[in-house]
Amino acid sequence: MGASAPGRGVQGKILAYYIYYLASQAAFPRGIFVLFLMSRQFSGEQIGLLQAVLFWATVASEVPTGMMGDRFGRKQSVSLGLGLFILYCAGVILASGFVPFLLLYCTFGVAKSFISGSDRALLFDYLKAHGREGDFLRIDARSKALGALSLAVAIVVGGYLQRVSWSLVYIAYGLAFVISLAAWSRLQDLRPVADGGEAHEHGIGIVQQLGRFFLRQPGRRLMWIVVGTAFLAGAITPYYIFAQALFQGYGLEPYQIGSIISLAEVLACGAYLLAEYVSRWLSVDRAFYLAAALTAGLLLLNRLSNLWLMMFVFLLVVSIGPLMEVLLGNYFIGKVPGPIRASALSFVSFVQSAVISLGYVCYGYALEAEQLPRLIALSALLPCAAAGCTFVYFKRVKASGATQHPI
Repeated sequence: MGASAPGRGVQGKILAYYIYYLASQAAFPRGIFVLFLMSRQFSGEQIGLLQAVLFWATVASEVPTGMMGDRFGRKQSVSLGLGLFILYCAGVILASGFVPFLLLYCTFGVAKSFISGSDRALLFDYLKAHGREGDFLRIDARSKALGALSLAVAIVVGGYLQRVSWSLVYIAYGLAFVISLAAWSRLQDLRPVADGGEAHEHGIGIVQQLGRFFLRQPGRRLMWIVVGTAFLAGAITPYYIFAQALFQGYGLEPYQIGSIISLAEVLACGAYLLAEYVSRWLSVDRAFYLAAALTAGLLLLNRLSNLWLMMFVFLLVVSIGPLMEVLLGNYFIGKVPGPIRASALSFVSFVQSAVISLGYVCYGYALEAEQLPRLIALSALLPCAAAGCTFVYFKRVKASGATQHPI
């Protein structure tokens, strides 16, 4: 019985992580928040600027908050982020006017950056401390699948809550973060040591370690895949968000649009679960090339003005992102030293946010000019650039004799 107690303790922490992630992803406004902003009389340019400001705030705070997570603890970092999300939900209900919403979207971006990288770094370090780092891909994929399923349900529910009031949508969103924070408080924060079992070097700060890693090999070589993933995210994420406006242009109601996006999240749930099996069939590079080619081809199809075709394309494109997120995240996290793991993951998010924020600005102007289909087709160039960066990375990996980590 005594020998099984530690095992039960680990399983309890993993269960708490699942609950934390499931609740944090219950974004009731996700499928209709662009419509909410339009109901507040914000123009397409203003909506695009709000999204860009959100990501600029994330970009500006991403690396500093990751360093804070490495320095002061990943658990505290995520807790602060969840608290800011709760503050954001309250602010959206009470605020009016464009400037207050700019501040709220900045708050949202900073909240994201406090969580980004720190939650997965804590999970990986906890599993590694208990000799179970090999389970990271499976647990990470399952948590994201649960999160996608939670989001799918929340999107549908949010569409119906909106029929009562917009405030009710954001009240439900805030309560979900309260539950997430309660579950997160049960997790244990561990202080990682340098890979290879060496103690953390005294006198060398997080900034210096992060700089050394990315200025030397293998970190410098990893920059190619960091940029490649940013290009792929830059093609998919703005398209996912602004597809709401496209669907509305076809005369669909908010609850109908929410149902489509909810279905996309169900497919994303399947994509997350599929990642573990895809990793056994395809190497990381081949999976990325295939994903980039599919994304580029599907985005080009948006030039054809057909609602059913657009729905089909949308569902496929937004399923590719989750699959590659897990595969590449698992590949990257094992190549980064433990003491800077949260900072390095935050740096990856920093680069992605920079590309995505530019995409939001472009989509906002395209929405105002009624040129969204043309811009979406043009964005097919980004997956092509992503494939090129990834090709350079893996070519250099093979040339250096480095081996790919199995995923």
